[in-house]
Amino acid sequence: MNEGFIAVHVGAGYHSMQKKHAYKTLCKKSCQKVTIMLKNGCSAVEAVSTAVVSLENSLLTNAGCGSNLSLSRKVECDASVMDGRTLNFGAVGALSDYMNPVLVAKELLLHQNNENLSLHRIPPCVLVGEGASQWARSRGLKNVKADLLVSENALHTYSKYKRKVEEAENDPRKFIQREPANNKILYSEAAEMENNACISSETWLPGDESLMLDTVGAVGMDCCGNVASAVSSGGIVLKHPGRLGQAAIYGCGSWAQNSLSSTEPAVAVTTSGNGEHLIKTMFARTCAETLISNTDGVTGFHYVFNTKFLVEVLWAHNTFSMVLGYMSTHLSKAVVGYISFVIIKLIHIQISVCHQYSLLLQWKETTKQ
Repeated sequence: MNEGFIAVHVGAGYHSMQKKHAYKTLCKKSCQKVTIMLKNGCSAVEAVSTAVVSLENSLLTNAGCGSNLSLSRKVECDASVMDGRTLNFGAVGALSDYMNPVLVAKELLLHQNNENLSLHRIPPCVLVGEGASQWARSRGLKNVKADLLVSENALHTYSKYKRKVEEAENDPRKFIQREPANNKILYSEAAEMENNACISSETWLPGDESLMLDTVGAVGMDCCGNVASAVSSGGIVLKHPGRLGQAAIYGCGSWAQNSLSSTEPAVAVTTSGNGEHLIKTMFARTCAETLISNTDGVTGFHYVFNTKFLVEVLWAHNTFSMVLGYMSTHLSKAVVGYISFVIIKLIHIQISVCHQYSLLLQWKETTKQ
């Protein structure tokens, strides 16, 4: 029997030092809860879905209740789950009336093998908007009023950004493209945020995703050696209604595939960051394929980072901070970290969390000879 494992992250970006303990506690509790489930024999799909539900239920994250608001002042969530054993994928996009969109995505994944439609119709794997909501209700998943997903903080952020956009539209001189941020710029801005209680990540315009929290995710392996991944996101603030990020797109927000041989690793990936960029590079799948094709995972991911500008090994980020946690069924407690700038840490299971950002689990099944 293999070692069960779970790893989670709350989205790369800027994490206030004042909330450092809260972020770490959230990751810790999520890992602890799921590890107990893994010890009791739960599947990898159930493990990562449950982990992401814990993250969605927290107002600290940009997922589920409290997510960023679109231009129409609504929460519109994206989420997906992928099963490495079957390669099935389930996703929802622009979902506005479910506290835990990842559970709807999981149901879509599970019904692909268990649902027989008349006239040989094919069950859906991705649904968006009202269609996704109708499908979920037909499967017995309880929805809520859309207004219940709107938090006071999200509404405050929406109002501030909306005002800035209106001011810019009324003054053409304010339509200035900001230069891409680097670590020096991020450090300076983050330091200002910490030193001035009146300044928060909300101060920056919507284009400044580098200082905003984004998609949460989890990767895991059950005790049978199956891997899975799951992500959930409220998207960028003031996004166009109906906009989909990478969390809802196949091969972009999540990826998982079991090992096919004793020499090939099982891989599970989640991503977080600028959805449009991640979609264009099919980032999650690209990370997995690169790792599998390279015997040296470090070399493989340095190649992806240098050529796709997206990822570093083993976990890494080029935003100001990253908060993550991991735990296995052989560990007595969860390991959590608040990491500033690009810090690379190697553990027995390889994990990567990064710029346009990724959480990756690699597991080489040495027990299968």
